[in-house]
Amino acid sequence: MPKGIGMVKRTPFASIPKKFIGIGKIVKKQTKVERPTLTQDEQEIIENKLLCSFLSKEKILITYYRDGHLLTRYVTVTDINPIKNLITCTDASYNR
Repeated sequence: MPKGIGMVKRTPFASIPKKFIGIGKIVKKQTKVERPTLTQDEQEIIENKLLCSFLSKEKILITYYRDGHLLTRYVTVTDINPIKNLITCTDASYNR
């Protein structure tokens, strides 16, 4: 006996998540900003805040630039390596 194709299930909203991903990428691309330039005074203020956080193990609010976006986060500085120009921080969940 020949078999038919059976029932074909229709998924009417299957493409919507893909569209949201595409829209999210477009919005993220449009919200990119140029890398900010800091004056010498601003650099010294930032260095002092980072050093104070390192010495006192106190949380500070920092804003940093990554991939065209300014990100803000509370962190505690755990290590400063001036040779490599590297600062190691932990966030509220103690993630590095």
